[in-house]
Amino acid sequence: MLKKLVRGIDTFTDVTGRWLALLILPLLYVVMYEVIARKIFHAPTTWGFELTVYIYGAHFMLGMAYTLLYDRHVRIDVIVLQLPEKIQLWLRVITFVIIFLPFVVALTYASILYAAQSWAIHEHSWTAWKPPLYPYKTVMPVAMVMLLVQGIANFVRDIYKLKGEDI
Repeated sequence: MLKKLVRGIDTFTDVTGRWLALLILPLLYVVMYEVIARKIFHAPTTWGFELTVYIYGAHFMLGMAYTLLYDRHVRIDVIVLQLPEKIQLWLRVITFVIIFLPFVVALTYASILYAAQSWAIHEHSWTAWKPPLYPYKTVMPVAMVMLLVQGIANFVRDIYKLKGEDI
């Protein structure tokens, strides 16, 4: 049952990660449009830069779980890679409990409060374009929950590996 749940989480993360990677396409379109409008027509937009930041931010945040699934987060593990696999697994389990879990739970909680406050006041940007910020700020808790769930799935997988089982 638990193995099936972990595989389901992995599948969800993989599928959503592949779809969310496509956010790069509207980002590319907005940047190209802004560059052409600014450089060729000398008519910069009021929304181009801000929309670029929002799309890139969502792309970055929502890609964290996918990156964790495939173990592609940046880290310095020159020494750890020299250790036997069993010790590496133990280190991953320990750092999950001591560092990852408290940090991500705290960020999830804080981002939920941050987004809820933004929704409560119907927060808008202070720029000339003034788009609503509350949908964008909702991306943060969604991304943190996705990261937390994928982290737990990785933790369970590591526990199984320590027992000599594979998922």
